[in-house]
Amino acid sequence: MPQVAKRLIQTYSQKGDVVCDIFCGSGTALVESRLSGRNSVGIDLNPFAVFLAKAKTTEVDPSKLTKSFFLLLDRFDNIKSNEIIKPNFLNIDFWFKEKVICQLAKLKKAILEIKDMSIRNFFLVGFSETVRLCSNTKSDEFKLVRKTPEKLNNFDPDVLGVFKKKTEFNIGAMSGYYYHVDKTISCKVLLGDSSKDNGIAAKSVDCIITSPP
Repeated sequence: MPQVAKRLIQTYSQKGDVVCDIFCGSGTALVESRLSGRNSVGIDLNPFAVFLAKAKTTEVDPSKLTKSFFLLLDRFDNIKSNEIIKPNFLNIDFWFKEKVICQLAKLKKAILEIKDMSIRNFFLVGFSETVRLCSNTKSDEFKLVRKTPEKLNNFDPDVLGVFKKKTEFNIGAMSGYYYHVDKTISCKVLLGDSSKDNGIAAKSVDCIITSPP
């Protein structure tokens, strides 16, 4: 929860300090550290978590995101079915409906064509949320569990609609971050084992705030 992280950061550290989250996950504490004027270092063993944290802590001009968003939607509409390459992995049809697979492949192609890496990664965050919400998994389960046959019969997710909703929310969140964060405050996200030093110098961290898995 951002509010909890913010309160802890402001209580136990000072502006200009270095805050470290050794299980940074998607980067909530890192975002709040930068917004509070603290430099930060995040560590996680999960490559996907590191990707999310880097994307969330990288400030991107919201006006550029909005322009790219409209171009992305236009590109999505113009991609033909014979242009896409559908993913193929074990049990894909168990976890996704055929229509959803095609729409996700089309959306991913449009995103990966974006040249600016920071903008591309921003949209990939929304894409990852869309994949989860449009899959056949139960959304209210912590474990990976498939929806019941009864619920699947009526399950017809609007892939583009879900992506639009998530991306519009994320652009709004980035606007708040972009215009309030001090660009001189640093944030480093590392893929690593938190039981190791990961190249972090001794006594270089002023405060450790984390939520262990």
